[in-house]
Amino acid sequence: MAPRAGRLRRVLRPILGHPLLLPATALLLRAWTVRGSGRFVARELLRRRGPATYALRGASTRVVVRHGTGDVATLGEVFHDRLYEPPASVVALLGPDGPARVLDVGANVGMFGAWAADRWPGTTITGYEPDPVNAAAHAATIAANGLGDRWRLVQAAATDHAGEMLFVPGLDADSHQATAGDPGAITVAAHDVLGEVTAADLVKLDAEGGEWAILGDERFRRSPPPALVLEYHPQLAPGPDARAAAGTLLAAAGYTTAPIFHSPKGHGMLWAWRG
Repeated sequence: MAPRAGRLRRVLRPILGHPLLLPATALLLRAWTVRGSGRFVARELLRRRGPATYALRGASTRVVVRHGTGDVATLGEVFHDRLYEPPASVVALLGPDGPARVLDVGANVGMFGAWAADRWPGTTITGYEPDPVNAAAHAATIAANGLGDRWRLVQAAATDHAGEMLFVPGLDADSHQATAGDPGAITVAAHDVLGEVTAADLVKLDAEGGEWAILGDERFRRSPPPALVLEYHPQLAPGPDARAAAGTLLAAAGYTTAPIFHSPKGHGMLWAWRG
């Protein structure tokens, strides 16, 4: 039976990978990460916008997906592509019970939080998300899992100072700190999170350019967390090469790094750990 399945995969791979079929293939793979895959596909194809709650296949947690948005791609990245799966060195560093404290900067709608809550049932999670629409979906995900006792959401921008920040909302995972000339910016609360960053066991940092204020802070260099999973972006980077800038700042803090991916557009992801 196994050889037959292998032959079938070899036959189907080039067919499903055809450029004309890639969008349908991607949708099916993303839908397969949740129970009720048929309902998921139907809502997406019929453009049934709005949030829907799904139990994850092979996991104990649930996610809230806003159909017709970038949430569908984010679901696939986290639960099909497994982009946040840590390398063996990070697994060994965090130990058999995983991190006691996880800090999620740029928490979006809570996909990473749902993944972390399932992988490490004893961990506490704090997420920062300034986009009010994303934060509402994230809060719904926490409620759907009944994990409010160990999963906290702060609706604010996580940065290196307290006060306010101009922010461009409504772009799903691409909402970001405003720069000169950005239309549609709103004012959001900004929190100085360096104390929480240095106290965490694992930090996920994906802030669409907001990562540079944290990585460049002297407090981060002096007392970095044991492990970090970072998505770096050209926006607000301290130089023309975001990957090189991230490598320089992480090396100064004593990290070893392992790439996850790098895009020709200049953004990418990596794992970093100390010890």
